[in-house]
Amino acid sequence: MFSPEIFLTLKLNQQLFTDARRIALLKAIEHTGSLSQAAKSIGISYRTAWDAINEINQLAPKPFLITATGGKNGGGTKLSAYGVRFIQLYDLLTQLQHNAFQILSDDEIPLDDILKTTAKLSLQTSARNQLYGSVQQIETNTIAGFIDVKLNDKQTELKAYITQQSIERLKLSIDKSVLLLIKAPLIEFNDSNQNCLLGKVETITKEGQWSEIAISLPSGLMLYASKLTCEIEPLALTVGKQITLSIDPQHIIVATLV
Repeated sequence: MFSPEIFLTLKLNQQLFTDARRIALLKAIEHTGSLSQAAKSIGISYRTAWDAINEINQLAPKPFLITATGGKNGGGTKLSAYGVRFIQLYDLLTQLQHNAFQILSDDEIPLDDILKTTAKLSLQTSARNQLYGSVQQIETNTIAGFIDVKLNDKQTELKAYITQQSIERLKLSIDKSVLLLIKAPLIEFNDSNQNCLLGKVETITKEGQWSEIAISLPSGLMLYASKLTCEIEPLALTVGKQITLSIDPQHIIVATLV
């Protein structure tokens, strides 16, 4: 298994700001409340620890440490709120790096699209259908409207209902990459909605009262519908059957990177 050791190093003004050892020192300070004890716990000298913290504080836009001298509790050292948040960010970035190498061997995960890659790295949703595309048209008034999205199969277009506030918050514009989320029970087998698609039944999986139907579009894109078995029995669905499905624009959730 390809499992590289990844150590994130950050520099500011061409000088070392933080690396894995300095982060370990900061965590030890927060745990022990003492610079000397923290240095001892990670196996470095007090002088080395002092120099490292001094360099961090000189380079950082805000102090990393809060030091109290004397007093009822005898003084001590702890991380500032900014320092705590910085460590959380460092750990998050490190985890993302590890996740990135986890997907390296999966040829189905694209590495040339930041939205797709980020979604595979860290986004997990309950929506069975996760479709990538780009915005083609935006039609809204001051309250709400629709966006037209061409999916990455270059053939299928879907219309999604969205509020003007969401358009502004997501900073949507023409050609911007988006992720459309559609829960499987919200896909209908009729032509009553704006998003009508012709597909072919690939599989039908029944378990208890529920059935999941996998449908392929002409481009090869797969969609998944989940229904009560009693609801689909009148449709006489069989593998290979052509069927029309529809998706209400209000049932599509739009996500993107801002």
